[in-house]
Amino acid sequence: MKNRIGRATAAIIAASSLVLGGASVATAAPAPASTVKAHKSVAATSHKSESKPTVVIRDTKNKTVEADELATITPKVKVGKQAKVVSKTLTVSQDGTVLVDGKKKAKLGVGTYEVTTKVEYRTLVKQVVVKVKSKGKKVKKVKKNVWSEIQTESKTQTLVVSLGSEDKD
Repeated sequence: MKNRIGRATAAIIAASSLVLGGASVATAAPAPASTVKAHKSVAATSHKSESKPTVVIRDTKNKTVEADELATITPKVKVGKQAKVVSKTLTVSQDGTVLVDGKKKAKLGVGTYEVTTKVEYRTLVKQVVVKVKSKGKKVKKVKKNVWSEIQTESKTQTLVVSLGSEDKD
């Protein structure tokens, strides 16, 4: 009798998890290699992982400068609502030689450069309500954010600084 109840309960739990979870039942038999197709994994993704990325490094635009001038470049980063940037740095190299390493901005002359933008950021894990005693006997409730460990994102791009044409009157 116990065995039947256990099986029935397990069957109900399995069926309800399939219905509520939106997963499909798979068999243990392997499929032939010719019929295997790549599908998006339902179980490995969550609603949070499918949402917009928290930090996006934008493309560095090519610059045009006048003679004897330098182009200033800075990291261009788009930050989501639940993230905060800890640092944004640039590493610039030309022909394998590092010209600028770990700086917030770089001034470059005419030429072609490899620019690596590195962003360190934290994401919001949760908000916690903390009771804080203020003056007297009043207790205030204050929201405090709990942030994740530092995460790093980097992107390497090619930048061309070219010489602009001079207008002569």
